[in-house]
Amino acid sequence: MKNTPEMPSVRPCPFDPPAEYRNIRAEAPVAQFRTPRGNLAWLITRFDDIKQVLTDPRFSSDPTRPGFPSYLTGDILPPPGYFLLMDSPDHHRLRSVIVQELKGARLEELRPKMQAIVDAQVERMLQMTPPVDLIQVFALPVASLIICDLLGVPYQDHSFVQDRTDTILDRSRTPKEQEAAAIELMMYFDRIVTEKEQHPENDLIGRLIQDPARSSKINHAELVGLAALILLSAYDTMVQVIGLGTLTLLNHPEQVQDILSSPVLIDKLTDELVRYLTVNHAGLPRVATEDVVVGGQTIRAGEGVVVMLNSGNRDEEAFTLPDEFNVHRSTRDHVGFGHGLHKCIGAHYARMELGIVFSSLFRQVHGLQVTVPTHELEFRDEMVLYGVKQLPVSWDLRAKPVQIQENTEGAAPEAKGCPMHAGGQHV
Repeated sequence: MKNTPEMPSVRPCPFDPPAEYRNIRAEAPVAQFRTPRGNLAWLITRFDDIKQVLTDPRFSSDPTRPGFPSYLTGDILPPPGYFLLMDSPDHHRLRSVIVQELKGARLEELRPKMQAIVDAQVERMLQMTPPVDLIQVFALPVASLIICDLLGVPYQDHSFVQDRTDTILDRSRTPKEQEAAAIELMMYFDRIVTEKEQHPENDLIGRLIQDPARSSKINHAELVGLAALILLSAYDTMVQVIGLGTLTLLNHPEQVQDILSSPVLIDKLTDELVRYLTVNHAGLPRVATEDVVVGGQTIRAGEGVVVMLNSGNRDEEAFTLPDEFNVHRSTRDHVGFGHGLHKCIGAHYARMELGIVFSSLFRQVHGLQVTVPTHELEFRDEMVLYGVKQLPVSWDLRAKPVQIQENTEGAAPEAKGCPMHAGGQHV
């Protein structure tokens, strides 16, 4: 086992998964590797194998089971209510408590507020003197304000939440640092939930507390963990997709023109960005509870697997020209939101938010451009969620606005590969 290779973690091109996954998919799609923490685990790299694992109840999401692989450095167990790392029946029970809050009519009620938050933040940014860091002045406040409004969490606390979350998800931090951050974060959410139990309002947490049919399914400790899961999953993921997605679009200006000229492409844009970027950088850990054959390989009970979503979304057997970004393709079947019973409960919410963000940003900020070459930017290779750390941008409000035309949906221009040395891209 000494020669077991380590799980690839460096992206030579910031828009692509580690290059090794292409060879692994072709030569040994289910192969044993060592995680950054040192655990042995089977990497699941092909699209079809990923879907098999994520729908097979013989693979557990419970990190307390022996053999469960960890991509973090510590031994932080999930709090009660954190159903992302649970199996049924608890997973189903807790998920059912909030699923209706994040789709359908309830979700549509959120659209005007989302739009107002994005518009206000664009206006604030345009009042600043460029260049500015798009992450700090737009992506972070937009994502934080939207999810804080949904949950009823004070926005002024977002810096505290961000700092503790980054510490937990930073694979370079020590176990002691991660554990301390996790404890502080859960104490914070405990205070929030306790206050809402005493004075419930018309926000997601308040509605759960006031609805007997749902509140009877969840106790205080679980509601604390549930609130933490929703906020942490929504804001950090959205920040990374907004930042890296903006950089992607600025490197494909002809596709931005297509999007703004044909609003029906917005839905395709969000799914293509999630597929193409797959900011889940560390994969989804599972452990086999029985012997299972995946991709011709027998995985024994008690052996861990890591499902590499970023590899599956670039599988040549699943997508035509998967390494090209193309807003004209239909990629709703991607695994960027996961798959099966644990598929991201906020997928519809994310599509709405990202659609509003990108259509508003590129319609209202004329001449948007990154002010440094791509190769000078710093990326989050050490984090569980990948992204760009800073994105300095400028704009020119004198630039000609895009002319809205009839639907001209067609084939996207040929991709030009990794723009590592491209700078000053703009639309």
